[in-house]
Amino acid sequence: MSSSLAKTFRGLVIILSLGLLAGCLGNRNWEYPPSSTGAFLNTKAKMPLSAKAVVLPFEDLRGKDMKEEYWKASIPLVRYGETAYDRPEEAVHPEEVDVVNFDPPNDFAKAAVAELQEAGLFSSVAFAENDKAAPADLVFRGRLQSTEWKRRLDTYFLGPIGVVFWFLGAPMGETETAVELDLRLTPASDPSKVLWSMAMEYEGEKYDSPYYNLEDAVQSYPGALQEALRPAIIDLVQLVDEDPERLNPGN
Repeated sequence: MSSSLAKTFRGLVIILSLGLLAGCLGNRNWEYPPSSTGAFLNTKAKMPLSAKAVVLPFEDLRGKDMKEEYWKASIPLVRYGETAYDRPEEAVHPEEVDVVNFDPPNDFAKAAVAELQEAGLFSSVAFAENDKAAPADLVFRGRLQSTEWKRRLDTYFLGPIGVVFWFLGAPMGETETAVELDLRLTPASDPSKVLWSMAMEYEGEKYDSPYYNLEDAVQSYPGALQEALRPAIIDLVQLVDEDPERLNPGN
């Protein structure tokens, strides 16, 4: 497809969308807990361990693939154009609806701190830039495997004419948000000794239109992360309540 046709399609979409989208995109910055729930996970230990814990920035193992092919939706008889980012916060020229402002290795680690604090698992939990930055008995170390972002733009096989259906209430696109990570807990004195570990993943899907869900580009990640962390927090609470010696850094 020629670049001129792609530009014509993009221009048409922008002209038709400006009035409706201006007030729909909302805050594009990271917030935790998720605005969708406004709350942390509702699970608490009966009594905290008498140990200080820190959470380090997550090791970033995500890929770097990027695909920007919304223009394919401008071709009649082709229904979808798709954009996909392994690292959505690093997209160079994203459409405004796809802008995500966050720093996953640090923001996700700080969210884990907040959930651990709320669960009352340890005498204290803090975020630390490195394992020497704050005195601690226990250290959480995480690896971030995926924050894959996919969004399909739907023009119903009609190319630019299909845009009309968006403003009649039909979905404009579908977004998939994936979060995959793992956490392990080690004594501060021995990073090689794993006291607890868990792999977590969550994938969510949402349809959007000029009338709903366009604000969810960034806010889908706090929700996805909270759901990914849920089994880990529940498991840690159970351990602290039933087998606290397993998490004793002196063992």
